[in-house]
Amino acid sequence: MGRQGRTTRLRAWLICGLWLCAVPALAAERIASLNLCLDQILLSWVPPNNIVSVTWLSGQDQYRRAPIPEHIYLNRAQAEELLPLTPDLILTGQFGAQRAAARLEQLGFPVVRIPDAYSLEQLQAQLTALGKALGPLPQLTAQEKQLADLLADNPSAGHEQSKPRALILSANNITYGSGMLEHQLLTRAGFTNLAAEEGVNQLGRVSLEQVIALAPDLLVFYGGAQDFAIAHLAERHPVLKQYIASGRTYRLPEQLGYCPALAVVDVLQQLKKKRAEIVDAE
Repeated sequence: MGRQGRTTRLRAWLICGLWLCAVPALAAERIASLNLCLDQILLSWVPPNNIVSVTWLSGQDQYRRAPIPEHIYLNRAQAEELLPLTPDLILTGQFGAQRAAARLEQLGFPVVRIPDAYSLEQLQAQLTALGKALGPLPQLTAQEKQLADLLADNPSAGHEQSKPRALILSANNITYGSGMLEHQLLTRAGFTNLAAEEGVNQLGRVSLEQVIALAPDLLVFYGGAQDFAIAHLAERHPVLKQYIASGRTYRLPEQLGYCPALAVVDVLQQLKKKRAEIVDAE
């Protein structure tokens, strides 16, 4: 090998070494989860080789976003299931699987309780807690920054007249008013939430006649297409079909309901885009 070849090879080794040094190490090498949302976060943001177990729910069709590697054990939130896996970090939520979490702590396993998120403020606290538990993760860091940037940008500040009106319609004609994460997403995206304007606090029910009378600029459906079988016959109403045909609808992803950390940024971006389309069309 000539001098030029040796120099090229040395450069390659140096670049490779620097790249390896730049990759942050996880706080734990063998991570287990006792919570569906935390399952989803691990499977999305953590290298598969660092995950030893997630709950059986993540193996169900309605929650499985991609094939789960064979080495990952699907637990049913029983302490004895995790003992032979020797995890060096166990994540759980605030409420579920508390008996298993307490037993594992008694046996000396490190258990971290990650706060649940039912608002944008709680979501930011959840992401911070995950960062402390898992260490630096590129996807987690990016999600925190994107969320902070989106929350800092208020598209309708000082422009009340340009705030389109939106209404959420879920199964059995349930709607979402003030005090809900979904309400925050609408208002942060620059919409007026008609349910909140009508005095709905948290959850309420709205008739088809009310939906038509309120005449929202954007009708927001919540849930997958399978949820609209009997409970969502309303979606087949001729007036609501006009909303669909004109593109004045948006469907919130099911994931927002059980793991908002993985859905909020996309939802906010898409709702802001919808608002811009409606304002531009006026």
